Amino acid sequence: MAKKEEAPKTIPGLSGDPKIEAVKQLIFGENMQQYDSEFNEIKALIKKTRTEIETELNETRDALNKLINQTKDSLTNEIQDLRSDMNKKVTQLRADMDEAVADLDDRKLNRKLLGSLLQEMGKQIAE
Repeated sequence: MAKKEEAPKTIPGLSGDPKIEAVKQLIFGENMQQYDSEFNEIKALIKKTRTEIETELNETRDALNKLINQTKDSLTNEIQDLRSDMNKKVTQLRADMDEAVADLDDRKLNRKLLGSLLQEMGKQIAE
């Protein structure tokens, strides 16, 4: 079953009765005004502090985002520079290796050529 909402319990005739309000004012008048004043000051201070904190948080967030983007850009540039340097070095190493292989091929070819020439010379001498 659905619960019925209960109406707030009030004493009939007491809420808004000018006589009771006058008695409250006589008994608690100065204190209530002071409490209201302090409460309003605290509310204003809380609102001001909240606004200041939100502003500071937004500024800090913006500064951090800017720093993150700068760092990202810097790292991206450095990675590209390193990649370029690495490609240059790899290309140079390949060129050096190709040159060394060609030099070895020439040396081996010369040995074979020299060996065959010596054999031919040996045959000619033997004849």
